[in-house]
Amino acid sequence: MDLRGLECFLAVADHGSVSRAAAHLHMTQPPLTVRLQSLERELGVELLVRHSKGVELTAAGRLLAERARRLFAELAQTREMVRAVGLGTRGRLSVAVGHTVSPRLLARLTGGPRLGPDVDVALTDVSDADVIERVHRREAHAGLLHLPPVEPGQARHAGGRARGLEVAVVARDRLAVVLPERHPAAGCDRVDLATLEDDRVVVADAVGEGLAAHVRTAWSGAPKASATHHEAGSVAHALALVEAGAGVTLVPMEHTALVWPGLVPRPLRQHTGVVETAVCWRPDEDSPVLRRFLRGALSTPEPDVLGPALGRHEPDVRG
Repeated sequence: MDLRGLECFLAVADHGSVSRAAAHLHMTQPPLTVRLQSLERELGVELLVRHSKGVELTAAGRLLAERARRLFAELAQTREMVRAVGLGTRGRLSVAVGHTVSPRLLARLTGGPRLGPDVDVALTDVSDADVIERVHRREAHAGLLHLPPVEPGQARHAGGRARGLEVAVVARDRLAVVLPERHPAAGCDRVDLATLEDDRVVVADAVGEGLAAHVRTAWSGAPKASATHHEAGSVAHALALVEAGAGVTLVPMEHTALVWPGLVPRPLRQHTGVVETAVCWRPDEDSPVLRRFLRGALSTPEPDVLGPALGRHEPDVRG
């Protein structure tokens, strides 16, 4: 049985008349009659009883009509599902996220109309070092991490760990200092790091790149180089240590919206390098959901795409 023959039969069954079905199908009556006769010959049973007022379904015809309606409903659903998967509006996206990447950035990249309600997003919180490895091993479609700071006179790069992956900046942010609310500098509009004699709380990174490198660079010009450093495994833990009186910490401005009562975030008076958050992915990854995610993630004014050789070029995110 071909689908067109079944479609013709259902039209006759629904309208109760060959002539009315032909008009509905925008065809003449003779070829429709031929279709019906061919279907009956193929099945070897009578499907319709013709009379002066139209047609009636036989028992076999009623069964075929019921099953054909189910078939066409399933075909329509399959068509929509296949289209959604191909467009990247249905499926699964796994992202390895560096532990210092802002949750608010994740919400902007994956929430609302960005991906759609039929995309399952799996986020894995790992160290920056593990982000690259998970993408390399196809344990994640994409990764988000902080790039190391740019040294004066040097070209920006994503680090040797990203070799072979596509890398692009998706967000830029400045550092801010977080202080206990009773700190003498908490009432200032901007804080000069040179005036802070407190111990320092830093978010540890196993390889010393990413956010840890930005913070180290920012503190390098401040006094008290021998200040005690308290290490935290995440930004949230660093904020907890600050609240406990262990010192002060530096975090990207994006994180300051997450600061809870008892802590005060303040912008810095002096210039510090921009903290860049990047997305990385395998150039041979063919996931339509990933391509949709990348189109949204790279829709920034200046995405600054870095290629496998860590040079500027446009990524292939078609689909």
